[in-house]
Amino acid sequence: MCARTNSRSAHFLFAKARAYTSVHSLAAPRRTVNDDLQISALVERLGVGTQLTRGVLVVDDEPLNLRVLQDLLEDHWTVHQAASGEEALALAATTPLDVVVTDQRMPGMKGVDLLAELRVRRPDLAGIVITGFADMQSLESAINRAGAFRFLRKPWDAADVLSAVEQAAAFVGRGRTIRALVEQLAAQGSALEASLASLREQQAMLLHMERVGTIGRLASGVAHDLRNVMAGLRSAEDEMRQLDVAPGLRDFLGLGLSHAENLMRSLQTLRDYSRTGSLELTRAPLAVGKVVENAVAIARMDPLFRQRAVERRVDEGLPELMGDAQKLTQVLVNLVRNALQASPPRATVRIEAASRGAELLVAVEDEGAGVAAEVRERLFQPFVSGKGDQGLGMGLYMARLIVERHGGRISAGAGARGGARFEVSLPAGGTAGPA
Repeated sequence: MCARTNSRSAHFLFAKARAYTSVHSLAAPRRTVNDDLQISALVERLGVGTQLTRGVLVVDDEPLNLRVLQDLLEDHWTVHQAASGEEALALAATTPLDVVVTDQRMPGMKGVDLLAELRVRRPDLAGIVITGFADMQSLESAINRAGAFRFLRKPWDAADVLSAVEQAAAFVGRGRTIRALVEQLAAQGSALEASLASLREQQAMLLHMERVGTIGRLASGVAHDLRNVMAGLRSAEDEMRQLDVAPGLRDFLGLGLSHAENLMRSLQTLRDYSRTGSLELTRAPLAVGKVVENAVAIARMDPLFRQRAVERRVDEGLPELMGDAQKLTQVLVNLVRNALQASPPRATVRIEAASRGAELLVAVEDEGAGVAAEVRERLFQPFVSGKGDQGLGMGLYMARLIVERHGGRISAGAGARGGARFEVSLPAGGTAGPA
């Protein structure tokens, strides 16, 4: 009774195994002719070469069995031998392989254990287990745990071994080909995404340059009108020198003309940049304290200046820098005027200039509401303003261009009193950026 039961169990398991391997793999999904044609078309189009190494590893603790399998396979395959599971793992780590043919009953590591380990280390390989008729437990392990491609029953037939190895290699080749195709398609997808990103950047730049060009044309027109106004003011200034006019009035007019001249140069800078996309600098040795002094003098013309306190702290003995005095003054005027506008009445705007290592630091700090974090990231980009609809969004952008042209950098952060703090760092001495 017991023997009959074992016999039925054995036949049941072999029937199960044959059904499970009828598509040449214990884990292979069903494929159609159309699938193969599509893969072949992709292989040809993308130039994916053969993915097979024609390497077969035979594993058996019996030298005679190894010799027989070697003689059978070596006409079509590069055959490697291992006498144990441990030796097979070492070979598989460094040897080009497609298929592993292993005996089940070996001392130490069994064939199924070997394939289970290779499934982790070399999932691109296919494994074939050679087992005895009565070794049903190993057969179940081969099917369920080791992911074996095929099992062969002893005594095996040479044609069956050759057919199993060919089918296993074909399965491996298809899997590797599909992975290679996926990698190439992913790479092409990444390249396409990069191309699209570059195209979007170019479109944004074209739009940006068009807007800058429009502003440049407007600036040119404003500069023309301003030039006419300045001509009249200079004529009035000459007449005041000849007449007995209160010195305070003459000084006030002179300050206004200085402010207008700075505005004129700012408009010219914007116009020139809109035409050429670059800034020209007129470099000379320059004291940063003088830049602060000039910027404050010009900022005095702003009505808000009288409603705020402006404190200056310029360290003594600061080294000179090689820079364009007018353009750096333009940067600082912009920062001071922004600080005046951001601060409430009777607040204090602080300007400081100090040495920081090999750099000169100029900072402007206000007592306003500060700059929102989401705006701060983009504040020095064109057409971005922290003033909402009240700002054009070009002042800080031009300031950044000027500072970077001097080999420096400009940043915005939080001030000690809750407002905004803008810092300009410039290289001291003659180490400024390109002319």
